[in-house]
Amino acid sequence: MLMDVLCTLHKVRRIHRITVVSADFAVRGIARSMRVHFLWEGKRRGLNKGLRLAILDAKRRNFSAALILPSDIPLTRSREIGRLLRLSENYPVALTPSKDGRGTNALLLRPPGVITPVFGKNSFRRHLSLANREGLSARIVKSTGIAADVDNRSDVVILKLSSLRNETGRFLRTLDGSILSSGRQSLIGSVPRRRA
Repeated sequence: MLMDVLCTLHKVRRIHRITVVSADFAVRGIARSMRVHFLWEGKRRGLNKGLRLAILDAKRRNFSAALILPSDIPLTRSREIGRLLRLSENYPVALTPSKDGRGTNALLLRPPGVITPVFGKNSFRRHLSLANREGLSARIVKSTGIAADVDNRSDVVILKLSSLRNETGRFLRTLDGSILSSGRQSLIGSVPRRRA
């Protein structure tokens, strides 16, 4: 899924630098193979602290904006990201909710760090509240592909049935159907969520 998100981002002309933030050094190899930057967040830093580190990096490089995306949205298309960037041009904060409406699957900050990321439970409302508290206008941009994150076994089954023609689809075609429906073990439960 990470490779698919990175491939999609490479197709968006308005994105000038892509950085993968992770505590997993194995991800560094994926980042190199995909010609993107890797930022090691450190041991046990956690998602929001890791993202703050990436935002500091963006500020040091004088970037005008930072777009935060998860790596578990393999249905995202470059035109959706382009649309998000276009519709949010005059807003300091833009968000795309997850499919359940509670999470944040895209967070655009203009300039980087205009609000602090608070990913986790009910992050969509929390990000909106932070923007409101700071007196910032926020644009909500709904997008089917960006919203379609992979959180549980049923999400994986839906992806498998969708006949994807990307890295995620190729991987899913190698799986035995019984893996997706057996027991209480989760196919994706041990894979940490990474942000691109």
